[in-house]
Amino acid sequence: MKEDRLLQECIEYFSHKGFARVLELIYNKYRSLGRFSGRIVLENLQPVEKEMLSRYLGRIVSGDRVVINVKEFAQKRFEQTKFSSLDFKDVLSHVLKKDVLTKKEEKENKEKQLSSFLEKLKKQVESEPAAEKVYLVVKENFKQFEGYLKKYSEEKFLGILNLCIKAAATKPEKIESLAVFATKIAHDPHFFDEDRDSGKIFLRILSLIKNAEYPKSSEEKAELLYMHNIIIDELSNWCLVYGIGAISEDAAEDEALKIFALQRKPVILPLYTIKDYKQFFGYSKKIVVVENPAVFSMLMQTCSDISLICTNGQLRLSTKIVLESLSKEGFTIFYSGDFDPEGLLIADRIIQNYGAVPICMDEESYLLSLSKNKISQKRLVMLRNVKSPELFDVCGKMRELKLSGYQEKIVERIVERLKS
Repeated sequence: MKEDRLLQECIEYFSHKGFARVLELIYNKYRSLGRFSGRIVLENLQPVEKEMLSRYLGRIVSGDRVVINVKEFAQKRFEQTKFSSLDFKDVLSHVLKKDVLTKKEEKENKEKQLSSFLEKLKKQVESEPAAEKVYLVVKENFKQFEGYLKKYSEEKFLGILNLCIKAAATKPEKIESLAVFATKIAHDPHFFDEDRDSGKIFLRILSLIKNAEYPKSSEEKAELLYMHNIIIDELSNWCLVYGIGAISEDAAEDEALKIFALQRKPVILPLYTIKDYKQFFGYSKKIVVVENPAVFSMLMQTCSDISLICTNGQLRLSTKIVLESLSKEGFTIFYSGDFDPEGLLIADRIIQNYGAVPICMDEESYLLSLSKNKISQKRLVMLRNVKSPELFDVCGKMRELKLSGYQEKIVERIVERLKS
């Protein structure tokens, strides 16, 4: 009890703000050398620091700077106080509220903690072969998850990671919503929501096992989850089509889409509907994809015998699914979009991924579509990512003119090309 009271008194003494900076410097020196040795320099001394250091060191400390011998401070002077029976290292740990370890000791402790954690995690999943395979991927890339180990208690993080591994190892047989999937795995429909760490961890694991980049946008996230037969937004993720048919899971032609095609009417297909089809086809052999709804409408009225798809300025998951199906079925896909960096990148992705043929995306069409809207240098840099040789000339001209061009100005030219 007497020793405990002495320790508490010592902690209170060295917790004085006059010792705060010097003890932190001594701590850093110990971490580096592994012993209380060397010298530390205290700059811009405050009055309270001068007072406490003068009393403790037994000499007048003045001026703006003082050099302190660490061994003298931590051992010689400490042994001359009434606290000499205590361990200075123990006192330092209590005052700073952290373990006083060398960098080597800290590294060894961290490695032991990590090894212990991974062993416990392995025991939780080893009864399920699929989960064990995912565990090995997580283990190999654990640096990407270490931040969470610091954020949560070991027990809490084990629980989260166990469920995320189980989820990544459990691909639904049929496409289902994220909320339904989360309820089955974690008994919580919001467990894998993107604003939760558990949702981020699940996406991180999925990207690793699918050998994909971690999603940077909501569209990339939707695509990654779809690879796992999971969809997030079933209704607002949609695709505008005209003259497009579909085959349902029972191999029957969808009558509703057939009627829309026969009546020459467009239809919006949400992901909720798209997920129930196993195949898409065009009622016309010519599938034309455009960027703008206005152009879609004009082509629908002037070229009624073609099949149309509108990206509406962005390549949504719903559109990708339809295009991928059409591409696999051997349909020739034509693409026409706006002349700006974003539009050319969409064109490039459709050409690269679905073998599309660009229509009116050449330099001459660009010049005819020109507007007065300038393109910033920052946006022009995006053109470096265009990989399709068919677009290189127009990219070069765009870098030169730094102006946007729009489909609406060349609709008649597009119609002529489609009818030729």
